[in-house]
Parts: sequence; structure tokens; C-alpha cells
Amino acid sequence: MSEETTNATVEPGKRPGLLTVLCILTFIGSGLAALFSLLAAIGMGSLMESIPGMAGMGGGTAYFAVATVLAAASLFGAIQMWQLKKMGFFIYAGANVVAIVLPLAFGMPFSAMAAIFPILFIVLYYLNVKHMH
Repeated sequence: MSEETTNATVEPGKRPGLLTVLCILTFIGSGLAALFSLLAAIGMGSLMESIPGMAGMGGGTAYFAVATVLAAASLFGAIQMWQLKKMGFFIYAGANVVAIVLPLAFGMPFSAMAAIFPILFIVLYYLNVKHMH
């Protein structure tokens, strides 16, 4: 019985397995999102602005620039959580909540499907905040 309780708890200063998996997935997802958003801000935003009738759709360069900053903030938050710093959770959660509503700020439709994974990750990270300092 005592063996079961010891396996369920994590030693102080040691990263739990779930937190490790979440951080690695975030490194991949947010890293790629930052890269693709940056490329889109440079190329696609300019392209959309040059096509007649497309300049007002999708936010163009400004949308992708903000998305790049938010993805980078999400990545930074995950790095902080990897180091077991609680502030990383707040950076990550804040950046992702803003990213969920960002399309609305640029006159684009809200996507519930695009909100599922960020909300799921925020909840799963929240369950690990107790292991951070």
C-alpha cells in the first residue's frame, strides 16, 4: 500500500512524466507555429495585401505578426515550466487564451475546434502547477 502512494507522488524538484510530455509536445507545436506564423507574416501577409479585394480579409501581416509573438510566448512559457517555474504556466495560459480569441479581433470567425487543444493543454498544465515553484 505504501508503495502505491510513493509511486503516485513526485519527488520535489523532479519533473512529473505528464509535465515532461506536455512540454515536449508544446516545444514542437509552439515552435512550428512560431516558425510558420513568422513565414506567413513575411510572405503570405504581403501576398494577401497585394491581391485586390483580399487586403481586409484575414488580417494580413498584422495578424500573423501577432500570432508569431503569441506562439513565441507560448514556447517561452513551456520552457519555464520545463524548468519547473510556475510563472511559465501563466505566460503559456495567457498567450493561448489570447491566441484563441485573436481571430475575432481581426474580424475572422471563431473556431471551437482550434480552441480544444489549447484549452486541454492549459487544464493539463494546471494539474501540474503544484510541482512548480
